[in-house]
Amino acid sequence: MARPRITVVTPSFNQGRFIARTIDSVREQQYPNLEHIVVDGMSTDDTPAILARYPHLRILREPDRGQADAINKGFRLATGDIFCFLNSDDTLLPGALDRVAREIDPARGRHIVMGRCRHIDEEDRVLPLEHPSAYLGHRRVLEVWKVHSIPQPATFWTAEVWRRCGPLDDSEQMVLDFDLFCRFSRHYSFHFIDQVLATYRLHEQSKTCTRDDEAVLRQAIGVSRNYWGPVWRPFYWRLFGSLALWRLERFLSRKHWAAALLDGCDRARQDGNLLLALAYLAGAAGCAPELVVRRELLPRVGRYLDRWLRRDADLWRPDRTAPATLAWRGFTGRHNNGCIGPLYVTRLRCGPGRQALEVQLDSVSRAMPWPITVELFLDEVSVFRRRLTKLEHLTIRVPLAADGPGEHELKIACDSYLVPHEILGNGDYRPLSAQLRSVRLVEDTTNDSAAEVTRAA
Repeated sequence: MARPRITVVTPSFNQGRFIARTIDSVREQQYPNLEHIVVDGMSTDDTPAILARYPHLRILREPDRGQADAINKGFRLATGDIFCFLNSDDTLLPGALDRVAREIDPARGRHIVMGRCRHIDEEDRVLPLEHPSAYLGHRRVLEVWKVHSIPQPATFWTAEVWRRCGPLDDSEQMVLDFDLFCRFSRHYSFHFIDQVLATYRLHEQSKTCTRDDEAVLRQAIGVSRNYWGPVWRPFYWRLFGSLALWRLERFLSRKHWAAALLDGCDRARQDGNLLLALAYLAGAAGCAPELVVRRELLPRVGRYLDRWLRRDADLWRPDRTAPATLAWRGFTGRHNNGCIGPLYVTRLRCGPGRQALEVQLDSVSRAMPWPITVELFLDEVSVFRRRLTKLEHLTIRVPLAADGPGEHELKIACDSYLVPHEILGNGDYRPLSAQLRSVRLVEDTTNDSAAEVTRAA
């Protein structure tokens, strides 16, 4: 069966430092029916010499009116069934085009597919935070003030979509992809692929790093307003109300004040002043009742409602979790404050002799509303697993005598997490499971082969 033809358009201007990596990432897809068009706006660096090294490219070199104009020129030349545009400092990851060709299917209503997108730096090092990637409907696309969650390098669409919704507005240079996706989502749904398909490079000359975030957001909100429709429609007023509430929360810092009042409630309770504690609690409930429920009520009843609560706690379901939290799903390291997420991965070098692995964990917050299960894997083999109803301070010691010297991979997997914003209102959307105090190898002086757990309040 013939594979659909895919056209990749790359706009280019003075990106000689990165463009070879972009072209190589497309060529190394080894996709059998591929067209790669580079539209260069008369670069004055070494870009022309680099392009000359790739005879498979279709190259258009002429002045243009900016990025949108260059992309439109490329798609006017396109002969593919599936389109995407990849900027001259971004890359595709191996297997991306093959996966897109298998997933996109107009007969099943899949006219547009989108995957995940990693951020990388100038040296191709992967950065901890992904681009938020989730499609929750046309209205949510327009609610860009809640976070823009469609990663442009990892989004692909059929030629029919482009004919109906294109071209790019060449007068819009700041949020041109957002404007296009507003039009796309008005007529089509986006099919999400839970796979990293592309990378988005952050460097000193990139538009993302040189633009003022507030100015970009203001421009995006202005573009969003173009698609709200007439004022007599309920859809208009739902968006108007959503934007007004978001602005009010920013102005009043509603959740921030509620969190401060709950801190006062805690202090008053510790001092035995119950009336003052109730006053603080009532004030917090007036500011942000949802914060009071998450921070005060759920931790007290969570163990009784564990199964019900966990239905909404699945990190990997994009329709159940904020896109800003999903952007951390690929992070397996340790944050600057010592916290880890649901999965932590590191390497250990074991020496000769009997050794034990010692891991020390603390609670992220007393507001964790459900028990947490911690599981340790050494070279993909589970060496410790326990469900813990409280996690104040935990020391886990696992004998490693049978594993021998050399390098081993350690994974710490937790099945629960907290998002700090939900209990503090501080804009921190990281999924945090525990505070990792230390991971170390110690001499094993016991003859017991079983894991040990000690806990301190």
